[in-house]
Amino acid sequence: MRLENGWKKNSEEVWVLSSVFVIIIIIIAIASIYLQICYKGGVGSLNCRRVSGSLKQIDAGNGQVFGVNSANKIYTLYSGTWTQLSGSLKHVSVGPAGVWGVDANNYIHRLNHGDWVPVNGESEINQVDAGGMISPAGVNMNDYIYCLQGGQASSWTSLPGRLKYYSCGPNSCWGVSSGNQIYIMKGVTSNTCAGSLNWENVSGALSMIEVSTDGKVYGVNSSGDIFARNHFNQPYRTGWRQVPFRQKVKHVSYDLGHLWVIGTDNSIMDCTE
Repeated sequence: MRLENGWKKNSEEVWVLSSVFVIIIIIIAIASIYLQICYKGGVGSLNCRRVSGSLKQIDAGNGQVFGVNSANKIYTLYSGTWTQLSGSLKHVSVGPAGVWGVDANNYIHRLNHGDWVPVNGESEINQVDAGGMISPAGVNMNDYIYCLQGGQASSWTSLPGRLKYYSCGPNSCWGVSSGNQIYIMKGVTSNTCAGSLNWENVSGALSMIEVSTDGKVYGVNSSGDIFARNHFNQPYRTGWRQVPFRQKVKHVSYDLGHLWVIGTDNSIMDCTE
């Protein structure tokens, strides 16, 4: 009888340990699935991979990716690895107009043969965009809008209205106001960076917006959700579609089929649809 009770006790202990082990395996599996869901909006939506590093802002264009972290250190993605550049910037942009950045004092710099060269002229730019075919553009601390005609430092052109964020593509520029209203400026060419000088209000509300080199438009709203324009070949004639994404986001940039996403925790994701 004593042997039987001991065997029964051991069997119960083995059963308990086995059950605990199974529960642990289930928890690990659920956690793995949850992490995948965090970086995938679901079937048929974004397919994302976590990229090492931490950035507060990112920009992609012309096959290049640049970003800055919370310490204003500058990085570029080279052969799949982040390479730190010299200098200090709070915002950086890359595109057909080159690589441009703004430092903590709102002075503009352009990357020239590996060196950041100060650009004379408008010195209060807060956010710059290099997506135009030749001319960079940007907004200052007071939301006034400028573009650099032909990329020459002495030819800053002031645009009407006020915007807190401004981004240009091959044929148009998009912006958002302090009230998160969305506007488009058409008629932008290599010879006329200011475009038609007629702002058209676009439905919706975004806190930041980015136009890719091929004209695709993405943005993030104040709740951290991602939106894109339907039918990218005519983005200003269509509506917005929300891009499913379980993690809250603060910045996006698109180039060559890749949507680069910065989470509210400064995490970096490389996504494709």
